[in-house]
Amino acid sequence: MTEAPSEWLALDVKDIDEKKLLPGVIGTDSMQPHLPTQIVKIPFENPDQVAVVSWRWDGDLQTKGSRNIASVINVAKQRGIRYIFIDIISIDQNLPAKDLIKQVAAFSALYTNITVIAAYDTEGDHVFDLTYTVFRPWITNEMRLFRRNTGRIVYAGHSKQGSHCLHFDHETMLPSMSNKNSTKGVSNFVSLLDTVWRASFVISIVGVLSGDVGISFISDFKYIIPAYSHIISVAHNRLDRNDFLLTIAILCCNVRATYPLVICRAFDRGIQTLHYSRYIITEARHEPNESWALYEITLDGTLVAQWWHKRPPYSTYNSYGHLTTMLGHERTIFASLGLVDSDYEEFAATEEARLACLLVDNREEIPVPTVETVEVDLLYE
Repeated sequence: MTEAPSEWLALDVKDIDEKKLLPGVIGTDSMQPHLPTQIVKIPFENPDQVAVVSWRWDGDLQTKGSRNIASVINVAKQRGIRYIFIDIISIDQNLPAKDLIKQVAAFSALYTNITVIAAYDTEGDHVFDLTYTVFRPWITNEMRLFRRNTGRIVYAGHSKQGSHCLHFDHETMLPSMSNKNSTKGVSNFVSLLDTVWRASFVISIVGVLSGDVGISFISDFKYIIPAYSHIISVAHNRLDRNDFLLTIAILCCNVRATYPLVICRAFDRGIQTLHYSRYIITEARHEPNESWALYEITLDGTLVAQWWHKRPPYSTYNSYGHLTTMLGHERTIFASLGLVDSDYEEFAATEEARLACLLVDNREEIPVPTVETVEVDLLYE
């Protein structure tokens, strides 16, 4: 398939001193950092010289600085990459909302066809902090796109969160992602990337619902999960926040997702403790076992789903939970939103498209990108 041509404003990293972009350093010489840019067309004549950035916004490039972008620039220069595409530079952030989303969608295509440099570390040394960042809906969406990239994904870390090697056996679904030459197993980033590729969006949605995962506007889910855009828009307009998020989590729950579990340790309280206007969550009388609690979720009095939650102390670092849905749950949700049979039938007719939107295509014949993690320490270079 021929790559559609496009052009974007890119950062020319050749003469940038990335150390001057660090928080606490930027602007100390009373000078704005030198950030040369260049319009670059894709496909580029030398693809090894361009990369697109997926990052956790941890500042800016004018006044606050960004350790993540400084790390990205360092990694790019070390690999001979001259031009990097960063959303805050390549996309006009002042566009009206609809135009901005169109630009974001077009920009996202870059994650599938050129080198990606990802940077999600936070300040501090707790390795599990990366989990909360990875399951931010927009970042999860970008990481899912990496699966279609046949090139290279490089993780640029600075707090040993992504580069941390896990000390337990983790066999990825895609063995070629594993660090074959390492006796320490796979990196935390590779492990989380593998999880994102196996799962649907339920982990992100439940994380936002619990308040442990961030998103600026919950209505953005209609862009992130476009096959559900209509029902998400209707639910957003008619339901309170928690009811809305639980509704789309139930609608997007699919048993064919290999990882249905919610795996963030801050979810210990579980969604059953939150307040809802139209949902009622009650613990089932017959508990399946001592380590798992089973809760029934009813909407306007009708059972639509079950929530399984792993009890402490069995989940020292992670609280596990997953949703299962009841037969007819979609029709019940549509009726509760005031939608008619024709709305539901139109929705039901898109089942294959919705399934394709939820699950990453992991067929063996689709090449897996080369994934590596790099730790950057600009303070001592």
